Amino acid sequence: MDRDQSIPVINDQAKVTVYDQTIKKTKAKSINLFFTMIDKMNEALAWIAGAAVVLLMLLIVFNAIKRMFSDPFAGTVEIATWLGAISGIFALGYAQLHKSHVFIDLLINKFPEMVSKIIHTLVNIVSALFFLVAGWLIFQHGLNMMGSGVVSETLRIPFYPIVQLCSLGFIGIVLAIIKETIFIWKE
Repeated sequence: MDRDQSIPVINDQAKVTVYDQTIKKTKAKSINLFFTMIDKMNEALAWIAGAAVVLLMLLIVFNAIKRMFSDPFAGTVEIATWLGAISGIFALGYAQLHKSHVFIDLLINKFPEMVSKIIHTLVNIVSALFFLVAGWLIFQHGLNMMGSGVVSETLRIPFYPIVQLCSLGFIGIVLAIIKETIFIWKE
């Protein structure tokens, strides 16, 4: 057998096919990594939200017990407000990922599938833009509070870090909406 005959010949079409498959696998891995990061981020934020709810419950219970014997804790209302904000905002993305929000699809289901996908995508775009702007404005508000030296009324501590951290919850829901929109078109 001649040496040239033993070497397999790969034509240009086969090279393109292998290249395309490699690109598709790389894209699939990167998109799965992106989705995993969104899931992990929102799961971590949900755990923080859950811890905030537990701390809120403990604060209120201990404050009620202490009130029977002496004065209540100073700043209970402030701390309860901060914990409530953290628990609500940090849970947004997790709730979006697990379809825990109200979604009224009564009208959308009447349309053809393509029209439904377009409407759902448009609603997601508007929602993502709203939450992106809200998160940015909250972060800016925290920067303004930091610059002006605002402190809480009773405890007299600066709380701008809590305000700025709340913007993370909005980032979480924006990423969850992006993931949902991608999945709409993968179906």
